[in-house]
Amino acid sequence: MVTSTPAKARPPWQDAQFIGGHPVLDLTNAVFDRAHPTEDGELLETPSDVLTWCASAGLFDRVPPLAEADGLVAEVQAVREQAWAVFSAVARDSAVPAEAFGALLERAGTGVRAGYVQRPDSPLDHFTADWTAPAAIPAVLALLAVHALYTLPPDRIRECGRCGWLFLDSSRGGRRRWCSMSTCGNREKASRHRRTRTRR
Repeated sequence: MVTSTPAKARPPWQDAQFIGGHPVLDLTNAVFDRAHPTEDGELLETPSDVLTWCASAGLFDRVPPLAEADGLVAEVQAVREQAWAVFSAVARDSAVPAEAFGALLERAGTGVRAGYVQRPDSPLDHFTADWTAPAAIPAVLALLAVHALYTLPPDRIRECGRCGWLFLDSSRGGRRRWCSMSTCGNREKASRHRRTRTRR
């Protein structure tokens, strides 16, 4: 089952890393800072990171044993960057990049044809996947990204004004500016306060 909120963030992940409002947006945020990237900003470094992230995002209840993990991290990172290119374009009201979207379509289709993803329902709330096959995870994530592009309200997809993380704005007025008020919102307030004091 895939849910819009994680069942429970599992170590090393924390609840604050799942603020996107959709698993695909949370995936795009699996870097430390989009707006100011650093060499050590990668959060998906090992197969274990990928598996615990997927469990935290609600893709599966129990972390499955993989037949092998070669290439898993690189494949998931590729899906993440393709999804980020697509949804950051949506957040900026720009054209969706054809290369990134085409790659997601291709990966999702390949996974379905190979039988890694079986019996997905139309809202993609439930599906069966062969989680023991490493290719299943990037295929499912790509399928979720394609589905999200057509089902999430584009005028509610936002990019944090401070760190660049993406999120679905579900606020009543649709004016949310920060990924989280407790992190980037408070940091921005503190920065403004310091700037104001400096000018005096």
